[in-house]
Amino acid sequence: MQFIGKLDRSKIGEYSQKIVTEDVVLTNERKVHIFQDHGNDFKLIIDNIDRVVLNPNEVLEDLKNRDTVYFINKLEKNNLNVVVRLNTTNSKEHPQNSIMTAWIIRDKNLNKPQFKKIKQQK
Repeated sequence: MQFIGKLDRSKIGEYSQKIVTEDVVLTNERKVHIFQDHGNDFKLIIDNIDRVVLNPNEVLEDLKNRDTVYFINKLEKNNLNVVVRLNTTNSKEHPQNSIMTAWIIRDKNLNKPQFKKIKQQK
């Protein structure tokens, strides 16, 4: 398991009051998943994953999956999208906020109806 860092609560809107920890991790199983599903972009993803989670340009709420957010940062040509399942239930099985997957995403795909922009606190 790889420790990514601590979430900035001011960037996750209403979830700042719901999460039970700020710790974010990437498990070995999820790292393998990213490699298998996004192998061509794996190095780019891994090299930038911590920066995106810790200092995203944009955070979107996944309206289809409970307690799931998309941390997005602009890269040179596209964006890196890192999907994080937030721990809001004090789960003993999954005590941290966990990266589920990550992939490169084009600008036009950020405006899909399954996402809701999270307003960051100032």
